[in-house]
Amino acid sequence: MTIRILADREPYSSYADRLCSDQAKGASGANVYLNGPPELDDPSPDFIILPAEDFLSLPRESLARSSERSAFIAYGSADLMESAFDRGCADYLREPWGPLELRARVGRLAKGKFLAEGKRLELKGPRLVGESSAIELGEGEGRLLRLLLKNAPLPVPRDTAASVLSGSAQEKRQALSHCVISLRRKMEYVESGLGTRLRAVKGFGYRFDVEICG
Repeated sequence: MTIRILADREPYSSYADRLCSDQAKGASGANVYLNGPPELDDPSPDFIILPAEDFLSLPRESLARSSERSAFIAYGSADLMESAFDRGCADYLREPWGPLELRARVGRLAKGKFLAEGKRLELKGPRLVGESSAIELGEGEGRLLRLLLKNAPLPVPRDTAASVLSGSAQEKRQALSHCVISLRRKMEYVESGLGTRLRAVKGFGYRFDVEICG
């Protein structure tokens, strides 16, 4: 896992060095922490940490391209939090924050590993990876699966599930059923029976009946 911190002011600009030091000592597992500011999407980190002002000023095209592979965590004052979430950040750090809080937030968001019928699977960026096969997901499919995994095994309301897709509100609702069908088909390719675990909850939405293993 790679975490890129884009910061030019203290104390945040020095956190990457501290986290790298912790990694060398074995305190942060397999995580790799990089400082910025390089290009956002070359290579693609798992998480990009940046000031809320910078996140809100990113061109939508650049943000959409980078969001396919990276989750954004913005940080700043409380009055920018709502705008940052509306624009699509995965989480928000209110200032002041430190490395321990960052690790906790990333750990909560990074739970892409799950079990189904004793088989271990993982969502790695845009790819769904099983024990013997893998498949690349479309942008909407990946966002929907991440949302389902975040809430599993609890159901996600239909409107919330549709909100991760592109288009107008009506287009999102219309696209949701097609996205679910396509995602189920790709799940079946990776592991027989996995697609049936993405279940419709009548009158409510969808749930993914798996066990999250972190």
